[in-house]
Amino acid sequence: MPVNFNNVFYTYSEKTPFSHEALKGVTLHISDGSFTCIVGHTGCGKSTLIQQLNGLLIPSSGCVDVNSYHIEKKSKSLKKLHDLRKEVGVVFQFSEYQLFEETIEDDVAFGPMNFGVKKEEAHKIARECLKIVGIPESYFKKSPFEISGGEKRRVAIAGILALQPKILVLDEPTAGLDPKGTKYILDLFKKLNQSGTTIVFVTHDIDIVFEYATNVIVMDEGKVVMETTPRGLFKEDVEKYYLETPLIQKTVNLCLQKGLKIDVTKIQSIEDLVKEIARVRK
Repeated sequence: MPVNFNNVFYTYSEKTPFSHEALKGVTLHISDGSFTCIVGHTGCGKSTLIQQLNGLLIPSSGCVDVNSYHIEKKSKSLKKLHDLRKEVGVVFQFSEYQLFEETIEDDVAFGPMNFGVKKEEAHKIARECLKIVGIPESYFKKSPFEISGGEKRRVAIAGILALQPKILVLDEPTAGLDPKGTKYILDLFKKLNQSGTTIVFVTHDIDIVFEYATNVIVMDEGKVVMETTPRGLFKEDVEKYYLETPLIQKTVNLCLQKGLKIDVTKIQSIEDLVKEIARVRK
């Protein structure tokens, strides 16, 4: 499901003294099957942008096309948003605060049942998704309020996966997770992407961009200022957009300065970097 934003503006509290223009003429394309990271400093419009993807926010002007869905003010297709929200699943930052059912399994099964799946099948899907995100079976009948913050985050993600979305939208999903939990979740998203799910990932962590993204969208003051690849991004002066050069890139630069003739085209992760340094040192 490709996504196209066409000259999208969005204003909060329109026609009031508190009016704020969050998106200013955004035009961009998100390819089907891509792992697209959206980056930029706090308040640049990232979260507003992703909420347009399944009609949680409707453009003040302009339009968003998600495959055959057309999202625009006064559009007749807005009646189809219920169907669109099954196709485009959004996981918000600290989405664990949205958990509400008595048990973890009930919470994850709620989404499929809301879209017409029978209870028995919905619970089967819930159990499968909980296993995918690493929640042990012994937890399924526990209250979602009795588990850790990281476990709650995984349950919330399982709730979206249970809808089997074609596009998975994630707003800082690793915030607050320890390094081990972060890597587990990121590797899960990578596997989903490799199986065909389009990933749209909002993050402040530039190392995630370098290691996992296929495409990058840079935002600044409500506008898209760059659409590129991870390697293309770091050929630019990213500091003007409040972005840091990733740790891997800094290490690569240091190796090159020290005279190590490493092949930068082979480096996409820390493991790749270690192997390349070892190869050169031999």
